Amino acid sequence: MKRLMSFSVVLMLSLWAAAKGFVWIDTVHDFGAFSEDMGLVWCTFKAVNTSDEPLAVVSARANCGCTRPGYPRSAVQPGDTLAVRVAYDAKGRPGRFDKKVYVSTGDGVSTTLTVKGTVIGAPTSLSARYPVEAGQARLSTTVIPFGEVFKGRVASGLIKGYNATSDTIVPSVESLPGYIDVNIRPSQVPPGEQFVISATATTDRCREWGFVTGGFAFVPDKGAPPAADISTVVIVREDFSRLTPGERNKAPHATPSVKTLDFGSFKRDSDPLKATFEIRNTGTDPLIVRQVSSPDRSLAISLSSDKIKKGKSASVQVTFSPRELDGAELLNARITIITNDPDNPVQMIRIVGEPL
Repeated sequence: MKRLMSFSVVLMLSLWAAAKGFVWIDTVHDFGAFSEDMGLVWCTFKAVNTSDEPLAVVSARANCGCTRPGYPRSAVQPGDTLAVRVAYDAKGRPGRFDKKVYVSTGDGVSTTLTVKGTVIGAPTSLSARYPVEAGQARLSTTVIPFGEVFKGRVASGLIKGYNATSDTIVPSVESLPGYIDVNIRPSQVPPGEQFVISATATTDRCREWGFVTGGFAFVPDKGAPPAADISTVVIVREDFSRLTPGERNKAPHATPSVKTLDFGSFKRDSDPLKATFEIRNTGTDPLIVRQVSSPDRSLAISLSSDKIKKGKSASVQVTFSPRELDGAELLNARITIITNDPDNPVQMIRIVGEPL
């Protein structure tokens, strides 16, 4: 053991002798994980002047305004120790950091000092960046809007997350719709660090058209119960951009028999009421009805056929249940019709009525 220590001392002295300038004892300091409430944290880097003449620090600059170096303006005598003090301001900066300080000294050498660590965010900072509490984690939002996507394409979206605990967590999701895939990175999230929930919507696997809502459950850690419901929204459209002029001339055209379906006056406790309208194909090629739907729970819809030949019609039966009507005084709903009509792929039928 003594021989090993003697060898280490001799090796260090040899390096110092060869260097003939400042020899840094350490150039990296890891603060570890600490609370944002600590505010300004600091450390000291030391270097020994191994030359035969006094040396001074010419400059010290950081690569970020949150990091502040401090150093003596006087020269360091041969054999004496230089101390460079580096402070990091954690306020408003939750998460991992890795900052550099570039020190130039009188021996013509530039040295890079590194301070790093992980700031565990204070509640006030986290509530602004990650307003959603989800068990051991916090999330930036609970909605992933994929936007408008052509059938057959894939869209992506993400949610940012944060580990608000002092332990490593392993977040996951469950109850995914068949057309949604989710990847969480990193899979294991250390204390005070961020993660990303990346989601993709594969529209080929989605049976619905138009405005499609779905969702899944976010689980913050192994063995923990679901802590947040994530909603997804995608608008699935048909891509008509590749149709040739000839194909457009022969394209189907959807022509509903009404623009408004009026149930007239009704009693709120009455039995379900029925009304019918037709969708006629006034084009040439077969008309495919992709979807006929309404978000209103008081309406039920049935379609006689989803494929309509030239000049033919399909019947749409609408059943209205007054007892299911929400608190609104009037029936004022909409039915969405989605077809392969390139000129009018989405059409609306207004559904109205008035309680007695």
